[in-house]
Amino acid sequence: MSGRTHLYLGCLVLTLCLYSNQAEIENVLVETDFVQTLSPTGEYGFQFDNDEIFNVDLEGKKVRWRLPQFGDVAGFDAAGALQSMNIDKFNFQLYVKRSNYTKAKNVAPELHVFSEDPVIVGQPNMLICWAAKLFPPSMKMSWLKNGQPVIDGVSESDFYGASDGSYSKFLYLATIPQEEEVYTCSVEHPGQRTNPTNLFWSPQVPKHVSETYENVICGLGLACGICGIIAGIVLIIKGMKNVNRGRER
Repeated sequence: MSGRTHLYLGCLVLTLCLYSNQAEIENVLVETDFVQTLSPTGEYGFQFDNDEIFNVDLEGKKVRWRLPQFGDVAGFDAAGALQSMNIDKFNFQLYVKRSNYTKAKNVAPELHVFSEDPVIVGQPNMLICWAAKLFPPSMKMSWLKNGQPVIDGVSESDFYGASDGSYSKFLYLATIPQEEEVYTCSVEHPGQRTNPTNLFWSPQVPKHVSETYENVICGLGLACGICGIIAGIVLIIKGMKNVNRGRER
């Protein structure tokens, strides 16, 4: 149970050990849930080796599997998550009073923007804005293209808990990058000195040199080479003449 007073965290860690040829392989199944006075007021989910298996839509009372095939081999009752969240809310109120309503310390996120695949202008790609090591798990993230808000193609993850008590979140944008476009990931978090904080991304496309320009450069290089050869021959001939004159004397 976390000592932070503005947020109550529940975490159950199950360690599963598998044995193969006397080698021990350890896998970790983690249940993470939290409640807080900020938005979102709470989340509930499971992770396996730091990858999300599912989370629960607390309002819709539905299980959302990270990949559809996970639901084919396993099952989970959303009612269990709702029961756990009610317990968390009760404990949360107790800890708020015990802390004399002291607020938790805000930790600003580390922000990164990158593309899922190598960039090819005119080809579909996925831009990813990653906010890491933040606390509390409350944040607004949005995309802009050339300074204008983008809605189509935008999706986001839940908050992913880490072993150090921090959280991370991903914001995605499905797009077709073009030259000279500028994409902005705008982030608002109570731990940041400036809100919103913006990260910029634009396609890094190698400059294409025209065939005519290449031919000109090649021709100049060849001409300089020929001139150098001629100059060298002239100098050699002059040197030989000077040697012969010296002998005649």
